Amino acid sequence: MSNALEACACMNIRKTARLIAQFYDQRLQPSGLRTTQFTLLATLGHLAPVTITNLAEHMGMDRTTLTRNIRLLEQKGLIEGRPAEDARVRMLSLTQEGKISIDETRPYWEVAQSAFLDKFGRRRWQNLRGELSEVSRIMVPE
Repeated sequence: MSNALEACACMNIRKTARLIAQFYDQRLQPSGLRTTQFTLLATLGHLAPVTITNLAEHMGMDRTTLTRNIRLLEQKGLIEGRPAEDARVRMLSLTQEGKISIDETRPYWEVAQSAFLDKFGRRRWQNLRGELSEVSRIMVPE
């Protein structure tokens, strides 16, 4: 691999994100949810009722990817969508089963989070989290 690719910010961040997601997914496995599903449910729980567009913006995801994930969670009975005042817009919220799923998964997530912080270091994580927030802020599409 060339030095330019090894230094590619996108490749390095995506690779690291995949490894961290695998780390969390292993610990969440007994819950039946993947990390992406848990974080989507938890975020929806804080924002609901919310449109797909607003949820996508909040999570930094494109609507197509988010819609695919929502469809899976709707099939599991964890999310429900209702028409808004404008019938072209759907408002998303958690079902009772979705709320229960978050509560049942949270202890597995806490184990994953604690294990990650033990491996990486709490101070280093706080520093990195601040840097990631700044990257997110400056990379928001104009």
